[in-house]
Amino acid sequence: RTRSCAVLSSGINAEYGGIKPQIIFKLIGPGLYDNERDTQEVLSSLPDNCQQMSRFCDQVEQGECLSTEDALEITGSYKRKKTRQTFTFKGCLEIGSSTALPVYITSKVQKAKHSQDFVTCDESGEKVVIDRVYHLNDEKQTPVDPDAMNKGYRYGKTYIPISKIDASLMAPQSDKELQLICTTKKSNLRKEELITSSANAVVAAATDTMGGAKLSAFAAALHQLNMVAICRYVKKRDATPALCALVPNVKDFCAALMMVELPFANDLRRGELPRIKASPTDSQLAAVDSLIDSMDLNSKPEYKATDAGDPDIRRRYDCVIHKALHPDKPIPAAAAKQYFNYPTFDESIEAVKQCSQVFPIQVVESKKRLKRTAQDMFKEEEENGEGEMKKIKKEDIRIDNLLGMETTIGTASPVQNFLAVINKLGPKPACLQLCEVITSLVRHGGENVKECLISLRECAVREGLAVLFNDYLKEAFTHVTIKAICLEDKISLIHRDESSSSTLAPGEAEFFLRHGGENVKECLISLRECAVREGLAVLFNDYLKEAFTHVTIKAICLEDKISLIHRDESSSSTLAPGEAEFFLNGDKICAELEEDDDDDLLDML
Repeated sequence: RTRSCAVLSSGINAEYGGIKPQIIFKLIGPGLYDNERDTQEVLSSLPDNCQQMSRFCDQVEQGECLSTEDALEITGSYKRKKTRQTFTFKGCLEIGSSTALPVYITSKVQKAKHSQDFVTCDESGEKVVIDRVYHLNDEKQTPVDPDAMNKGYRYGKTYIPISKIDASLMAPQSDKELQLICTTKKSNLRKEELITSSANAVVAAATDTMGGAKLSAFAAALHQLNMVAICRYVKKRDATPALCALVPNVKDFCAALMMVELPFANDLRRGELPRIKASPTDSQLAAVDSLIDSMDLNSKPEYKATDAGDPDIRRRYDCVIHKALHPDKPIPAAAAKQYFNYPTFDESIEAVKQCSQVFPIQVVESKKRLKRTAQDMFKEEEENGEGEMKKIKKEDIRIDNLLGMETTIGTASPVQNFLAVINKLGPKPACLQLCEVITSLVRHGGENVKECLISLRECAVREGLAVLFNDYLKEAFTHVTIKAICLEDKISLIHRDESSSSTLAPGEAEFFLRHGGENVKECLISLRECAVREGLAVLFNDYLKEAFTHVTIKAICLEDKISLIHRDESSSSTLAPGEAEFFLNGDKICAELEEDDDDDLLDML
């Protein structure tokens, strides 16, 4: 406003308590300043309020009027972001068991990160919420709770589950520390070990005068002896320990230590550099020396390598600004050299020409590989009179070597491995391996248990291994997972109608699945033997008469001739042998009498 501007302009040059205020004022507006037009002409065409603000800028020592175009050009220049010094470690440098120097560790060189974080959004710019769902790799796509998931360490083709408790125990348990291990000559460290992507400085606290003196003395001693200190560094509690070298950095005003992380034996690469076969001539050495001298950076004091910005960050800023101002236009393509500021050395042109003369370059054409056909490789030797070419014997080629068939079954894809092992080792060894894999999957909560059981049963039926499968299922049926899968998918024992290698009746297999896996036949036989031996024939006979109405019990009794106990077997029974036989085969006897039309005998019975 006019009044406020007049008050400000009248008090600009005033001093307050002997201190003259500094005012930095930049006025930005369209058409405020134009180099081709006179300033007074521009001011006369502007409104009154703009004219007053322009005069106010003239009275301010650091005032400036800018047009919108000039302001955009100035703000488009890149400036390095000032970062606040932070300390990644605050502790003590332990030297022996009785000496500790309080130190801070701060980053001197660290890879810059992009300030903009990209999020997922739609075409209109609205943020999209990501919902992640986990499920098993089965037919039903069974969903899995993320809290119930564990990590699996892949060992070959087997996954070893690692629970969250195990993962927490696997982490190294250590306290935060910086402990001196030894000292060594600086020449013992290779140059590639001292070149890292980040560098840290070990300094004393600014307020700790005595600690700074101790650390400076330690750094100066290492510098005089041309040695470095090897330390064990743990950044924070339970972090992975690192092996570091403390290199002295002595200057006129301070003495500090630069910390460089050293590689372990697992981090080293044993590749050797190729040896130079030919030695350079004197003219070649002189040409290269001249090239190096002509490109000396000291001749370009206006260029500083420390001021070079990251071209990736600069390109990203340009793209974001372009999409913000022009959302409908595509991002223009640009070369990487455009964002990489580097000096040009005109003096090096002659040196480059001299190098090209002493190092002649010849263009060598690559040899083209001639395409060879099967006829060229196995053509008949007609010139020598040999009409037939050599043939490869079938015995010389083994299909298992070509296909790489497996001999072990893993937990990652057990069914596929099982089919391959059958062809390699045979059905019985493959079934035994699969039984062990199923037990391992059940014990560690793995997948594919149902598929493995079905494949094992099909192979046992097909290859006559019913006894092997039945014995395994009787043993494994006690586990809750196996029992639930068998009850849900009707996976029971193999009976003799499915395979001739089984001695079980169909009813016995059905009873096993229905009543928790007990062997009905063995139970009935054991019960009958005990009743005969102990004189409990009445108890057994009463039970069998009641249980005989069950289809499964009746089928087992008919197949294995398990009948009532008569008096010839035990004195505790009052039944005649014929009565026990008629109890078991009464339906058959009556059917035969009906065919013979013996009504009198039927009535008597």
